[in-house]
Amino acid sequence: MGGATNRFSHPLEPQLVRVNKNLYISRGDPQYFDKVIRYADKTSPEAHFRMGERAREQGNLPRALFHYQEVMKTYPSPFYSDANRAVHELAKREQSDLAGVRKELEAATGSKFNKFLRTFLYALIVINLVLLVILLSGAGHKQTASAAENGKPSSYESHVSQPQEGSSFSPEAASLRPEEFSGVEPDERPYLLRLSPGTGSARAETILREEVELLIGRNPQKSRVIYAVRLTGQDGLPDMDVQAVPVKDPTEVEGAFAAAQYAPSLRKTAEITYLGEGAPRAQVLTRIGTQLIRTALGAYAADHGGKFPASLDELVRDYPGNYLSFVPREAVTGSTRVSPSYDGGGGWVYRPAAADAGSALTPNLPGASLAGIIFPASAAAQANVPFEPVRVTVSKRDHRLLLTAGGAVLEARAGIGHPESPTPDGTFAVRERVIAPAGRTPGVYGAAALGLGAIAVHGTADAASVGDGRSLGCIRVGDADMQALFALVPKGTAVRIAGTVPAAGASPGSGGLDLAAAAAALRPPGEPAVWERAPAGTVFHWLG
Repeated sequence: MGGATNRFSHPLEPQLVRVNKNLYISRGDPQYFDKVIRYADKTSPEAHFRMGERAREQGNLPRALFHYQEVMKTYPSPFYSDANRAVHELAKREQSDLAGVRKELEAATGSKFNKFLRTFLYALIVINLVLLVILLSGAGHKQTASAAENGKPSSYESHVSQPQEGSSFSPEAASLRPEEFSGVEPDERPYLLRLSPGTGSARAETILREEVELLIGRNPQKSRVIYAVRLTGQDGLPDMDVQAVPVKDPTEVEGAFAAAQYAPSLRKTAEITYLGEGAPRAQVLTRIGTQLIRTALGAYAADHGGKFPASLDELVRDYPGNYLSFVPREAVTGSTRVSPSYDGGGGWVYRPAAADAGSALTPNLPGASLAGIIFPASAAAQANVPFEPVRVTVSKRDHRLLLTAGGAVLEARAGIGHPESPTPDGTFAVRERVIAPAGRTPGVYGAAALGLGAIAVHGTADAASVGDGRSLGCIRVGDADMQALFALVPKGTAVRIAGTVPAAGASPGSGGLDLAAAAAALRPPGEPAVWERAPAGTVFHWLG
């Protein structure tokens, strides 16, 4: 009599998590997250956050702070914002406690408050504030590069611009548009500096400084941008023939490795930036940010009787009013300033009374930086940036998801429905944006989700299901990719799902821009201003 080859699963089996070979731990174990850190993933943001919350409840604030800081070492993650918020709350609590101690001491000693004790207390407060500043400044994303070998004048800054690693997103198209600079005065255009193939970074920086000084000397009130490119083959020139010349076509600056920028309305110093991805990066990012805000404005107007919000801050509200996770920085100047009219001071121009989203929101770039985005340097010419809403397309046959924003097309592998529960074709709109949504099964929707009605585009920790057909109808994306996708898909974004979608034509100049790097570059610094989790007890019922 043959023995059975299958066995019934144990009722508790779904609660077990495999962490190493034959080692399993139960989610119901009080030490579950401690064991995750110990045996599975020492850097797990979720485990450290939960441990921090427990330590905080127990009153062990130093231990809580340690775990919150460990969470913030992984960016992006669905727990980064919560940990950042918790760190600020602990800092405020510490300041409040110190103030309370001071009052108690003053009350105890009366008018004869010990001078030494007062000095010691003030010093303690100052030390804590300094430590807080150091802690918060550690989250910056801009790295300072080394200066030229022979040193650099204090009036110059040098920076390295690099994409963030760790995302599987890859670019398909992101470039300047091939429009000519007709009608723009030569001294309002970007400049091009052609260098010999063997020119090192130190020498290139010296030449860039000399050339930008000459341009500033002609007119200190005008903004200036000089892109440096290395020639190839026999096209090299001796240094004596090197000089910056006005750019005639945006394609001339593709592949630039460095740029010198002077914007007197923003700073009184010239900034030299090393462009790891090529010159178009800042322009592409600004286009992405422009269309990101415009798409959110269109969705807001559709929900509010055709009226735009009085302020862009109204787009960034707690769930479910989170049309955006943040108002992005304008990438050329790095500014988040919002102005009612164009003045070239960086940031954005927002006109809530405008008739359409394209007219309501435009970049407020310095004149010399407008090339390739908007030109000439006038408010009327800003119509040269047409409104192209952010959109997502999913090709079921190829198991891929494409995000198109501001001329950039970025890709991620995607899982789709099982043949018995196929993902439906059609065009859907993002109705909900939620971090770590709860489902009938814990963690079924991963790090974040974009609700489309009965289905959703959501994260998953099941890497094997990404790129396959295993879901009940939803679109599955790996958690790391989902976090990057979530930041750049506003509420109201159209999501088209089809058997196949046309391949996006590759364009030059993307320089390795990926979605994770774009999200990090556009995210403003400082404490998160929006809570994007659903209220406790909310359970979502997407197909999964």
